[in-house]
Amino acid sequence: MEALAEGLWGLADYHERKGEIEKAVKCLEAICQSHVSFFPVVEVKTRLRIATLLLKHSHNVTHAKSHLERSQLLLHSIPSCFDLKCRAYSLLSQCYHLVGAIPPQKQILNKALQLSASAGDGLSVKLWICNFNSQLANALIIEGDYQNSISALECGYICAAQISYPELQMFFATSILHVHLMQWDDENLVEQAVNRCDQVWESIESNKRRQCLGLLFYNELLHIFYRFRVCDYKNAAQHVDKLDAAVKADMQQTREIQELTNELNSLNQSLSRSDLHYRDRSALSEKQAQLQERLRSKTRVNPTGQHYLEPAYFGNVRRTLDDKLELAPSPIDGEWLPKSAVYALVDLMVVIFGRPKGLFKECGKRIQSGMQLIQEELVKLGITDGVRGELYFLMMPSMTWFQFLNDPKVIEAL
Repeated sequence: MEALAEGLWGLADYHERKGEIEKAVKCLEAICQSHVSFFPVVEVKTRLRIATLLLKHSHNVTHAKSHLERSQLLLHSIPSCFDLKCRAYSLLSQCYHLVGAIPPQKQILNKALQLSASAGDGLSVKLWICNFNSQLANALIIEGDYQNSISALECGYICAAQISYPELQMFFATSILHVHLMQWDDENLVEQAVNRCDQVWESIESNKRRQCLGLLFYNELLHIFYRFRVCDYKNAAQHVDKLDAAVKADMQQTREIQELTNELNSLNQSLSRSDLHYRDRSALSEKQAQLQERLRSKTRVNPTGQHYLEPAYFGNVRRTLDDKLELAPSPIDGEWLPKSAVYALVDLMVVIFGRPKGLFKECGKRIQSGMQLIQEELVKLGITDGVRGELYFLMMPSMTWFQFLNDPKVIEAL
């Protein structure tokens, strides 16, 4: 019977690659609904796969949650399968989070941490502890429990340090700073959190730092908010300049990747011709290999090159990796910033610091750029010109634009 299950798993993978998600789910559900009994592990793996597909490609959280809860019951009777149990805990926690059921989410995460504490000191165990502490911190923040949220993040930071994973340490260090900025009970604690972020960031190898674009933006934004809060505008401006340079570099990189992709697609079409001469085919194949290598060198990859755990997904898959600034490496998948929102925010900050300097033309360009980014994101969400919700999202850049045009010197410069 295991051969039958593997066949249906393979068929589900085939349909998923073709984008036929409904067919993929039906293949997997055929295993769960079969009158023939499978081993509990087979059913658990199948239900976890269904839940992952539903969370990745749809908003059907309730359906995913029911499969995960059934998996939990089956796993109670299995003494081993640590990774399967952790994946079930992690995905179920995310489902509870998405439906706003924070108390059961905390309960699940505490059980997961208890399981991890009794599982030894292996690398996979430490990574799962990081995963669960990150989710627990988010749940506690929603309840306004900042102190325990910081404690959970500190536990994650310690685990990341124990396995010598500076990128993961940086994620927890910036998250701790974020909570301190929200709470702001003790300015000395906030300053210590800022200094720790600087120390951890410097400990990351320079070539790996370039691959952690999400962490760079997150860290710099938090530093800017901190400098604003303590009225240190001179140092805040330096961080804005650094962010602006990073945005321009990333946009240039994105353009180059798109150009290479278009060229490669065109070349692939030429190679698909059946009447192509041998010499021409050989030359095009050589060029194809060169383009593929150039594209690989420009495409960002996971700094560690390792994927220990199956990714966790939130919402639907229409937002591609190119639209995201990932905050954390595996296993904290799902933590990311929307790239367009960050770019629009950087445009706005450039305007705030550029206007007093009289850089009116540049400010005008950046406001237009920010508004265009926001409008493009609204269209992706189905919010068009006729929808009132657009007014709310455009309020901040629009107000900045009106304030900007109130200055007669601006009109003269334009």
